[in-house]
Amino acid sequence: MSQRVEGPTKTFTAGAALAQYRRVRLDSGKLAYAGASDSDGVGVLENATFADGDAAAVRLPSAEGTQKMVAAGAFSAGAGLYAAANGKVDDSGTVPVGIALEASGADGDIVEVLHAEAMPSFTLARSSMTQEDLSPYPLQFEQAKVWDAPQTNIPGTPATDDLGLIDNTFLTGAPTIETGDLKAAGATTRKTRISWPVPPEYVAGQTITLRLNAGMKTTVADTSATIDAQVARRAAPNTDICATAAQSINSLTAANKDFTITPTNVVPGDILDIVLAIAVTDAATGTAVIGQLNSATILADIKG
Repeated sequence: MSQRVEGPTKTFTAGAALAQYRRVRLDSGKLAYAGASDSDGVGVLENATFADGDAAAVRLPSAEGTQKMVAAGAFSAGAGLYAAANGKVDDSGTVPVGIALEASGADGDIVEVLHAEAMPSFTLARSSMTQEDLSPYPLQFEQAKVWDAPQTNIPGTPATDDLGLIDNTFLTGAPTIETGDLKAAGATTRKTRISWPVPPEYVAGQTITLRLNAGMKTTVADTSATIDAQVARRAAPNTDICATAAQSINSLTAANKDFTITPTNVVPGDILDIVLAIAVTDAATGTAVIGQLNSATILADIKG
């Protein structure tokens, strides 16, 4: 039957003869001395035990007031105390225990301590965490490059086969990636390139989706306008792992277009090399026909 303790002490079963005022921990369900590197102490022994199986009261770390402890050596009043071997405390170490309120002259002295032992620390494997599906990782347009010259930022004015980064004026509109005016230009495709380092929290082989929000800026094309993505792992640059074909964006209402990335061999530490292409076919001579990408986001399954 489960229970709870609201007082300063709790009774445990000792696993051996143990001295009074020593730090203790549970070892296979029984009390044992806490060592210098043990951060899982359950408290300080209130009474000595003499054999395996003896009952023992332990003053818990959550108890109010001060606590008597056994020194492992000499230290001064006010010293920060740390766990030492065999349930003792000293003024050096790696596991904080509290503050000495009186000096110790030698190993074995009993001193008053303001007990401030940290709660036990645990290492949790990432694989044991709950998976969070489709966590968003926005791609920064400022990192976009000329698609076939990745050492070069994309231009501010789209031209030839390159998309452009358009400011749209701070506090008026967010930056967008655009085709420029392609009215009456026939069939034209313009591209940009951007990379995504796969983060350590990504779960290898799990879902990755590239979400592009796009549409036409002022006027739809009289024939068609599409957006497409090609994605390659830097570790396997000859294979396009984007499984979704080009999608229409020939609307003045921007919409999300999702592209499925085949995740079979994608692992944390990979870099995904992404080329985005907007293709417009227009033969009219009316108002400006401009394809516009408003945002690009990676959605990935992660742990941690």
